Amino acid sequence: MRKSPTKYSEEFKLSVLRDYYSSGMSKRKCARKYGLCNPTLLSSWQSKYGEKTLSLPSEEEYDDMARRSKEEYRDENAALRKRVRELEKALAYSRLETEARDVMIDIAEREYEISIRKKHGAKQ
Repeated sequence: MRKSPTKYSEEFKLSVLRDYYSSGMSKRKCARKYGLCNPTLLSSWQSKYGEKTLSLPSEEEYDDMARRSKEEYRDENAALRKRVRELEKALAYSRLETEARDVMIDIAEREYEISIRKKHGAKQ
């Protein structure tokens, strides 16, 4: 039996998009976090709402920001620095994976005398 499509409120869609933009997570991860059936929903919401999701904070949010203590700012700053370190580590790991893949392809092409990479300008 097929499930009927879920209807999401506009407020929910916008809050998911705000979280997606601010967190830097992948669409797949964001969809999983919010229990969405498909990450392509985010793409359709992005095209539908565009920049609407990136509106400026309301007066109430500014008041909340003004009431924050130095300790809260330090904690947030520390968390952001930790996130930057994690992302830099992930990027370095990704670059190593790419380099390892290139080395494996080079060895395979040399040892087995086969062409794996597409040649630039080749006509098909």
